[in-house]
Amino acid sequence: MWYWLMLAALCLALEIATGTLALLFAALGAGVAALLAWLGDGGEALQITVFALGAVAGTLVARLRLRRQPSSADDNPALGQEVTACQLPDPAGRLRVRWRGTEWPARLATPETAPAVTEGGLLTIVATEGSTLVVAPR
Repeated sequence: MWYWLMLAALCLALEIATGTLALLFAALGAGVAALLAWLGDGGEALQITVFALGAVAGTLVARLRLRRQPSSADDNPALGQEVTACQLPDPAGRLRVRWRGTEWPARLATPETAPAVTEGGLLTIVATEGSTLVVAPR
C-alpha cells in the first residue's frame, strides 16, 4: 500500500511541475490502487490494472488537450493586436510595450524602423518569440 501512496505523491509532484493532466490521472490510479491494497481487495494484479488504466486515461486526456492548442503562428491570437510603446527602442530594436494592461518585452521586427517609434505610439504585433512580442510601427 505504501508504495502506491509514494507513487501517487510522486505523480502529483510531477503534475504540479508540468501541468499536463496526464500525471494527475496516474496519481488518481495509484491512489485507488493504494485504497484497494488497504482494503485487501483484488490482489496486486487488480492494483496494477487500476493504476495502468489511470495512466492511459491521463495520456488520452493530455493528448486531446494538446490537439486543441494552437499549433502554428497562424493560430496566434496576439497577431495583429495593437500595443503602446512604453519607451523608445534601444539600438538593437528592443523596447517595452503595454499590452493587456501590463508591460511586455518586445523587439522591432526591423530595427531600421526605430525612428518611426515614439513613446506612447501604437505598434502592431507581427509575431511572438516566447514571451517577447515582435512588433512593427503601424
